[in-house]
Amino acid sequence: MKARFSAIAVALLAVLLVATPASAAEPPTVSAQDREYLNRAHGDNLFEIVSGNLVNRGSCARVHELGPEFVAHHTALDTELVAVATENGVPLYSAPGSAHLDRIADEAFRTGRDFDIAWLRDQIVVHQQGIAVAEWETRYGWSPDVKKLAARSIPVLQEHLDEATAALETCALA
Repeated sequence: MKARFSAIAVALLAVLLVATPASAAEPPTVSAQDREYLNRAHGDNLFEIVSGNLVNRGSCARVHELGPEFVAHHTALDTELVAVATENGVPLYSAPGSAHLDRIADEAFRTGRDFDIAWLRDQIVVHQQGIAVAEWETRYGWSPDVKKLAARSIPVLQEHLDEATAALETCALA
């Protein structure tokens, strides 16, 4: 009886070992950090697209120029981001986060020079944060696709940061 039980146990163990899928040992294509980066960058892009469409509330010509530029660039960045997220099975938020929505609401209640200054300050903060998050992802992310995406976004974000910073000086004096 013991021999029969031992034989069954060995056979069961063999079946379990053989039945374990090879994919269980494969690492995930994206890490939790990669998913967080994709969602955060997506939220930033959505904010930039909505916020950039509010620039007609301002009075500074440079703000009127930057809004459509930022919308176009962030739309292109987000199109690429959504493709990478989709390819890697990462669901994305459907709207900007609450902090972004608060900024949008604040901007929507402002006009003229007051809008220009608030909008440019928001641009500076969001782009500084975006650069920091993208740099972190390029260093510590898991997925090569997501890391490349982050690396490609940094020059665009830096250009926008530089433009917003210069425009703040110009528009504040106007």
